Amino acid sequence: MKFALLGHTGHLTYYEQILHDLPDVQVAAVALASPGETLDAFAKAPGVTAATPRYTDAEQMLDRVQPDLVQICVQPHLIPVWIERCAQRGIAVMAEKPLAMDLTTLAHLYDVVKAAQIPLAPLHGYRRMKHFEAVAQAVRSGQIGEPLGSYSQISYRWGARRPDYFRSRETFPGIAPFIGAHVVDWLMWAMGDVLTAVSGWETTIAHPDYPACASQAGLLFQLRNGGVATVSLDFLRPSTAPTHGDERVRIVGSRGVVESFANDGTATLINEAQGVTALANPTTSHWYTAFVQSIRGAGESFISVDDAFRVTEIAIKAQQAIDEGRMITLGR
Repeated sequence: MKFALLGHTGHLTYYEQILHDLPDVQVAAVALASPGETLDAFAKAPGVTAATPRYTDAEQMLDRVQPDLVQICVQPHLIPVWIERCAQRGIAVMAEKPLAMDLTTLAHLYDVVKAAQIPLAPLHGYRRMKHFEAVAQAVRSGQIGEPLGSYSQISYRWGARRPDYFRSRETFPGIAPFIGAHVVDWLMWAMGDVLTAVSGWETTIAHPDYPACASQAGLLFQLRNGGVATVSLDFLRPSTAPTHGDERVRIVGSRGVVESFANDGTATLINEAQGVTALANPTTSHWYTAFVQSIRGAGESFISVDDAFRVTEIAIKAQQAIDEGRMITLGR
């Protein structure tokens, strides 16, 4: 399989596991696709050697190399542009998130992808982190009864500075589509498409020179059964913290509670029948590997195209609720 890297802005190395799991997957070429990128930045990318073809023109790379699968890592406003160009060529895509920055572009892109019938997935690997996957399995198997509420968080380091494209809504979608999409994704995977309305608030007080990206935000989702899911997002984790992120999920149901702290790498179930139980991590394949295998017809992807677009839609509407200061209904 010919695998190509289109851009290196974002989570460039997420594909590394497929090179170990699927030795016939080769990095066939790399190309620049975002302002400010340099070919030198690909030098340490997994599977890239001195012989790997390097292109400054990404469309030229797509036409000459004709890859089977492209990973798109570009600035957020360019993600739908390059997905569409790959779809027009019938190329499977693993893309940075969000898939689009506004609902109109997202709807157009959905039509393009469905018409082209290409395999597509966003870099939503959190849903297959093994301890979070254990949470989802416990919920879906009924071990906490009916899910009635949840608390989730993502807390990240800001770092010394963020790229300039974080400063403007022309190039950055807001905190909810950028990192809140991960929370929407794992909640929908665990509980189903049950989020019916969202309200939210944010502040840029910690980094006022980056007005497009909130320092901290809170989201409040209503569930179809009347329950509530709360979400905390921030870029306030101290630089001295031992890890870049602190991700947590807790889902409460009519007969129990299940929770996971990503930095502990564990998931715990508490219910009336079993008391306190440390859940075993699932043995499913790596999320990126599952996607590549699905392209070959060997099993299902870790996320469907419809779910990927639905998660993005909800995340965009969550940012809309923040920006407009009102509750937004989520349909379905």
